[in-house]
Amino acid sequence: MTERATTVCPLCGVGCRLKAGDGGRARGVPGPANPEGRLCSKGVGAFDVGDDRVTEPLVRRDGRLRPVSWATALDRAAEGLRAVRTAVGSDGLAFLGAPHCTNEENYLLQKIARTLGTNNVDNRARLCHVSAARTLAERLGWPATTNSLADVREADVVIVAGANPAERQPIAFNSFVRPAVRDGTTLVHVDPVANETTRLADYHVAPRPGRDATVFDLFSARLLADGDGVDRSFVADRTRGFDRFGESMADYDRERAVSAAGVDADSVARVGDELAAADTIAAMVGTGIEGGDGETAAALLDLLLLTGSVGRPGTGLFVLRGLANEQGAVDAGCVPDYLPGYQPVTERAARDRVADEWGVTPPSTPGKNARELLAAFGEGVRGALVVGENPAVSKREREWLQRRLDGLDTLVVVDIMPNSTTEHADVVLPAAAGVEKSGSLTNLERRVQRFPRAATAPGDARPDLDILSELGARLTGKPASFDYDGPEAVFDELSRVAPTHAGIAYADLDAGGRQWPFDSDGVLYRATFDTDDGLAAFGTARSVPERDSADSLRLVTGGRTSEFADDSAATAVLRLAAADAAERNIDAGDEVIVTDGVTEVVATAQVDEGTRSGTVYLPAIVADPLLRSGGSTVRLDPA
Repeated sequence: MTERATTVCPLCGVGCRLKAGDGGRARGVPGPANPEGRLCSKGVGAFDVGDDRVTEPLVRRDGRLRPVSWATALDRAAEGLRAVRTAVGSDGLAFLGAPHCTNEENYLLQKIARTLGTNNVDNRARLCHVSAARTLAERLGWPATTNSLADVREADVVIVAGANPAERQPIAFNSFVRPAVRDGTTLVHVDPVANETTRLADYHVAPRPGRDATVFDLFSARLLADGDGVDRSFVADRTRGFDRFGESMADYDRERAVSAAGVDADSVARVGDELAAADTIAAMVGTGIEGGDGETAAALLDLLLLTGSVGRPGTGLFVLRGLANEQGAVDAGCVPDYLPGYQPVTERAARDRVADEWGVTPPSTPGKNARELLAAFGEGVRGALVVGENPAVSKREREWLQRRLDGLDTLVVVDIMPNSTTEHADVVLPAAAGVEKSGSLTNLERRVQRFPRAATAPGDARPDLDILSELGARLTGKPASFDYDGPEAVFDELSRVAPTHAGIAYADLDAGGRQWPFDSDGVLYRATFDTDDGLAAFGTARSVPERDSADSLRLVTGGRTSEFADDSAATAVLRLAAADAAERNIDAGDEVIVTDGVTEVVATAQVDEGTRSGTVYLPAIVADPLLRSGGSTVRLDPA
């Protein structure tokens, strides 16, 4: 380790500040996201990256990865990717980034791709919260959290949906949500399965899986029917489409919706009363609301607009991003359809803005996303540069993935550890971990924080920024375009290119960081929305779904932690309701086979009154085989 510099935790999207303590453990430093200087159990281990590191460049020779010099590895990587471009064109290349990488590193990766003439660049952060992000972008302006975490303290009601922040983002939860509840804020938890967050909640509304949107439409229908809680002036002055929304709700069958959602009518009524009486309502959402074509995010946003709960402290929609730089990776343009700062690649003015800085005009046709690229490996896509990602563990059948990876002419992987993707690589370049490099990260509240290197990388490992600069110079033939004097120079270029980051330099980011846009106070949309007419759009009521079959068991899965930390929820435990266990003669501790009729996993039964009847819960890492085969409804057999 170097001197004990203060850095940003690289393990999740909260953005806690920390530095090296005694015995290799991290010590918290007060910051905007952890005002009391606390750390969670994962954050304490931020400096424990692991021993199984890639410490020298590797090139495949005679079927084996063998150590070589940096120059040899970089030349081999560049030669292989250039050969693909020559043979099949720029769109025969794929560039996959990662939310573990810094803003500057993700920016450089997409710059390489677009300088070479392709928009085939993506990272999984775009997929994690795609429905919530798309709804926010289409109807408000930016695909990002609307407020500061500290604003939660001013909310009368906080709704948490499809998330478990008490466990997944514990420092944010304990620093902002818990004190708010202690001071009188009402916490409503909407989730099919009870968890740590439910312990603090005043109300737990447990819909059938996939029925969250119905719950939020129920709340909106109640407010409209009674007239209480609707912010008429906000609706009239700052929104459009309300009449159509109101008409769609006029005949909403609340009794049938309660039955379809499988929720308690009295609980829904009591929560409706709380919402009607509230002046400020904030909502926090996780990946549990994804799916269903974005219906849940849309229904929740309708509720927030109806109550005027956007554009003020104590209100808004918080996207509980999981990994350290999920927000920043997308901000930096590491996606197939947007340039840095959410400028569509299809817009001429946006491309010209970038061309003025780069001297190269980006292509105008959106590229393939990560899933499409993976499916095209070995066919339309023949070469790939993968930075900090492991596509070999995507939610697809294992043999299919191996065929895709082996079908590439050239696969270059930049990573800190060997993984199931490096097993297929032609070149492996050793990267420094988060605490071993400098740069900036953007947390879940759009706060950009810079940090210095706080530990020394092992062996010949280098920061991704240095590796990408070298590769960019070799691949594009434009060495001057990738000659940077550290991350500050890259960030300052990002600020000149991206409208979100305009007006701020790397040197201006103080210890607390700054939220973009940098001329705001952290609350988006105080006066106007970033839409063509400055108004936020209402949707329409979703149709009331049919009830599920009484015999079906819907599979619910938990979130994932960072690859750099142990997942304490990764044990193969199946949670199910007592009634479902009794009906199937299952006792606590029994081994059961969970199957969708095609794929099976074995788990130990845990009878749990926090799990609603008709639902079973597995940690995501255990459920992966079922998720890969598309299983959402399962049955239980004796092991």
